[in-house]
Order: sequence, then structure tokens, then C-alpha cells
Amino acid sequence: MTPRLFRPEFNEKAEEIKQFLPVNVTCSFRSLAPSIAQCEDKYLLPLLGEALFGRVTAYYAEVAHDDATLETLLNRCQYAVVRLAYWQDYDLLSVSLSDKGAADNAGDGRLYKYQADALKRTLKEGGFNELDAVLEFCHRNIEQLPEFLQSPAYTDSKTLIVGTTREFNDIFHIGGSRLVFLKMRHFVRTTQETELRHRLGKAFCDELLTADPSVERYARILPEVKKFTVFWSVADGIGELHRLPTEQGMVFETSQAASGSDTQTAIVPQPELERMADEYRHKAERYMSYVIATLQAHIADYPAYRAFAGENAPRNEVFHRDNTNRKIFFA
Repeated sequence: MTPRLFRPEFNEKAEEIKQFLPVNVTCSFRSLAPSIAQCEDKYLLPLLGEALFGRVTAYYAEVAHDDATLETLLNRCQYAVVRLAYWQDYDLLSVSLSDKGAADNAGDGRLYKYQADALKRTLKEGGFNELDAVLEFCHRNIEQLPEFLQSPAYTDSKTLIVGTTREFNDIFHIGGSRLVFLKMRHFVRTTQETELRHRLGKAFCDELLTADPSVERYARILPEVKKFTVFWSVADGIGELHRLPTEQGMVFETSQAASGSDTQTAIVPQPELERMADEYRHKAERYMSYVIATLQAHIADYPAYRAFAGENAPRNEVFHRDNTNRKIFFA
């Protein structure tokens, strides 16, 4: 497999690769090239789409690099791909294979397991987070990069009410991690297609997907609609996956007292999971209550919602009571 964003003649001593890894790289380009090519196809191509990826690779092949936008995009893509390539095939690159079996290349200089795990985690997170930086860059420079409009990443983000890592992270902190957002995107879509449509109607939800957030009638409610979607998604993520949305899952991490270097993980008990899921759903409901009240107060501005709910749409009057150890009933 031949990489399209790196050349062997520019990497006799890994010169290009060293620009994106602040370590002493001694791996031969021939060893790493298949991993780079695979990561270009696996991670970068679906992000940029065929048209924009083709434009970037054509620019890389040119002698003169005089386009500042493409130069920045190229560097970001190379940064992401190199780190993901090292992470993906780290274990293979650490050994030599022959007809006699496998041998450890590191010898006496091998890392401790916690060091190797930390390195792989750094490479993985750095690579995926840089992919998010690539996405943001393309969104910001859409006029100079019109091919991005055809990309799977762009078209997919436009089908979600909360379509980017940044949007999700602004509401619920996930460390700005693309890895976490990719895990949560399924729950965002499910919330949008079930809970949100159930409460606001499909036609109005479709309208919100293409709404200009600077228009007053949308500015009144869009932030709270997004917050409802995120917090309900988090609750679903906890309930279905038994996880808080982190890459490692719903765990508590503690350092070992002996070494101070390893981490121990413990799965959160089911009662705690249920309590947290309920907490996030209640928070989501409060945002939806605000949305419904605002829609009713300005019902003439929202004909799609009025057609769904009627002139006298019911308010959110769900009773939230803790009846533990109490005998309460409504007559």
C-alpha cells in the first residue's frame, strides 16, 4: 500500500514524520508506509470525501505549495494520520517477524506496560482529536474548500441537531474528544428521531435541522433543544451501555498507591448508573419545559409546531416526586 500524503524520497530518515511527532523517530518509512496508507483510507477519506481528499493529495504532489488554506489542511491531515498509524500498528512495529516467529525489537530498552499504554493512548487521542480539528478547519474555510460540502462527514453532521464534537462538548464536557462524540452520536440520533419528534413533531424537527440560529424565532429555542438532546442522549448512553460518555466507559479510575503510575478501573454499580440516568433525564425535561413554554408564548411564529400540537398544546406538567417510603396518591 502506498501513502498519498507522504513520499519515500522525503523520508529517508523519517524527515516528514518527525515534523508531527515530538520524539526521536528511527522507524524506516518502508515499515510504516502500509499503516499510513491504511489510515488515510480508513479515517481521512471518509472525513474529507473523495473530492476534497483528491484535491489535498494533488496539492501535496505539486512542486510549489502556495495555497495557505490547503497547506494548513495538509499539515493537519499528516499530523492525524502519522499518529493514528503509529497507534494502530504499535504492537506490530515493536516486533520483528520471521519464519522463526516474533522477536522483540526493543530488547533491554523496552517500555514498562504502563508507559506503552500511555504512549498508545496519547497517539490515539492526539490522532482522533486532530481529525476533529480538520473538520472544524474545513467548516471555517468552506468557501475555499467547497468540495467539503460533498463529504460524508459534512452531510452526516447536517442530519443531527447536535452534529459536532464542539457542540456536544459545549453542553456536556467530554474533554473535546472526537472518540467520545463518535460513541455518543448514535444516542444523539436516537434521541432526535424518537423523543424530539414525539414532543415537537417530525416536520418541526426537520425545520430545526436547517434553521439559521441567528434568526430570532430559532434563537429563542435552539440552545435549549440542543441541551435537551444532549442530556437525554447521555442518559440513554448510561442506561444502554452502562457507561458515562468517556472513551473508557463508565468507570472510576484511581492511581495505585504502590507505583503511582498504573490505573485501576472499577465499574460503577447499577443503582448509581440508574440515579445518574434519572438525573440527566430530569435535567433534559427542564430544558424541554422551557422550549414548550416558549413555543406556546409565540405560537404564531412556529406554524409547523402548531400544526403538530394544535392551538392549545399541552404544557409539560409531569409530576416529578420522590415517593420513596411515602404513601402518596392523587385523587
